[in-house]
Amino acid sequence: MLHRRVNFPFLMIVGLIMHCSSIQVFGQTKAPPSFSQRAQDSIYAYYKLSNLDSLPLNKRITNVSLFLKGALLYQQDSLIYKGLLQKTWLLGMARQYDSAIKYTNILYDLAEKNRDTFYIERALIKLGIYFEYNNQLDQAFQCYNELFKISRITKDTIRSGRSLLSMANIQAILGDYSGSKTTAIDGVKYLEQTTDLRSLSGLYHIISVANREQKNFNEAVKYNVQALNLGKDSISIRAIGIENILIFKNTKALILANQGNYKEAISILKELVSDSMVQQDQREYARVLANLGYVQWMENKENQSSEAILLKARTIRKEAKDIPGFITSNIYLTRYYLEKDKTKALQYAEEAYQNAKKHRSLISILEALGFIFELKENVNEEAKEYDKVHHEIMANNQRNREIYAVTKYENEKLIHKNMTLQDEKNKIARQTLVISILLLLSLGGVVYYYYRQYLYKKRFLQLLDANTGLDIPPVEIPKERVGVAAISTEALEHLLAQLQQFEARQGYLAPHVNAKDLAKSFGSNSSYLSIVVNTYKQKSINQYINDLRIDFAIEKLQCDPIFRKYTIKAISKDIGFNSPEVFAKKFYKKTGIYPSYFIKRLEGEV
Repeated sequence: MLHRRVNFPFLMIVGLIMHCSSIQVFGQTKAPPSFSQRAQDSIYAYYKLSNLDSLPLNKRITNVSLFLKGALLYQQDSLIYKGLLQKTWLLGMARQYDSAIKYTNILYDLAEKNRDTFYIERALIKLGIYFEYNNQLDQAFQCYNELFKISRITKDTIRSGRSLLSMANIQAILGDYSGSKTTAIDGVKYLEQTTDLRSLSGLYHIISVANREQKNFNEAVKYNVQALNLGKDSISIRAIGIENILIFKNTKALILANQGNYKEAISILKELVSDSMVQQDQREYARVLANLGYVQWMENKENQSSEAILLKARTIRKEAKDIPGFITSNIYLTRYYLEKDKTKALQYAEEAYQNAKKHRSLISILEALGFIFELKENVNEEAKEYDKVHHEIMANNQRNREIYAVTKYENEKLIHKNMTLQDEKNKIARQTLVISILLLLSLGGVVYYYYRQYLYKKRFLQLLDANTGLDIPPVEIPKERVGVAAISTEALEHLLAQLQQFEARQGYLAPHVNAKDLAKSFGSNSSYLSIVVNTYKQKSINQYINDLRIDFAIEKLQCDPIFRKYTIKAISKDIGFNSPEVFAKKFYKKTGIYPSYFIKRLEGEV
């Protein structure tokens, strides 16, 4: 059951009012007063006042409270529903989310008492929204999950898809991108044959966002294109909402930036910044502006305008009281100043951390703490907070997955109405088995993860202990020249000397080095060179060159902190590889770990 109970439940409120308004006559309680037209007009006057936009919110809330009092006095459920819907809406507008949740729970209790599915759904939708606004994400997830259950029973496919969209969004906020994708893909199944383009595009969008966060950029592009393609004409764009189309374009720019296509990303963001609709929405304008400044900085770390743009976006977000956006701006500025001004970087990281704590934004807390660990010396308290929040996120994500797993299983039972009692017992057993398997798989995943980390750590330490220096020992020609008999002693000595000079001057760092060109530069041929390298290095020429590059990278990463700050792409290019993928693959083949892990270990990040 949802965590939705309040201190004074609905029936107690009704009982209290009825007790106060009742009159004892000859030992009997007087019935509620008749609901005359005059009485109806009297209490409706308060409702009309609560709808006046010209009145301050607190006055409107007072008026709807008086309307509710009258509705309760006359025991008119239809008016009580009306009053509670209005009051919770006004409390939400006033950002009094605790009170909004309290009165929405009263609405839920009344609807449940009357077995009124329509108002139960309305109450669950409101509870989910207010819990989200109040950063009580686990409770919000439960509400949407309950709503999904009801919509499946009533065969409301659109409501089912919308509920799954809300659940997927919460999972993404909590950093459970795999769970978010799974839930959103389930949602697509309900909506892809409907006319609800807004929710369907939202599901494609959240799948795209989750893939981007997991660095599956090709998949991210694919689903982003699907979301944008739904808006194929003016009618569909209106159905989706132009504001959502603009958000999808913003996401497209970020994906392009992640892929290194900065020019196109910046072009999209500049177009969005100039859009009149974006400019009318302070929060959206600040978000696009911040992304523009950040992507320009990603393209060119010396960009002169990035700092001013990032600071302007932060100011707008602060004035608009956009706490999540303000946190993001502080994170962007932390990254911007990380190498330029560590004092400023720490200032923005701590500001992001403090705001994330107030807002209960768990993922942002971890992100801000990651920078604080890098910039601050004494972080004992922060480390405790990091561990606490990390475990809370893990617990929330695991619980949400289990809740949804159970719901999915229960929904399957709806198509088996004529099952016998034994069949029902078998279903419960299968449900337990599914949950057990999920738990075992989760446990197996955790064990595998830590085992892999153990192996990586062991290989890392072995790598540090190994002699990875690039001092080139002199090569002696063995007395028995097995395998090189076809080469004269003079030619062999010449080739070995050339190889030693090649290693000493670090010629292997040049891109596009190949056997033919190398042999030509040595004044020999590729056949002789291949024989010599195979015999004396026990490697092919390509492997020999790649290993020299990897050894160079390992030594430089250990002794050069600045080199460790480079991207994998930049490092691979710097040491002669044509692509970061080839570099990572060759590094792993030689060392058993990936270069990104090696760098993080050197930096103390893992």
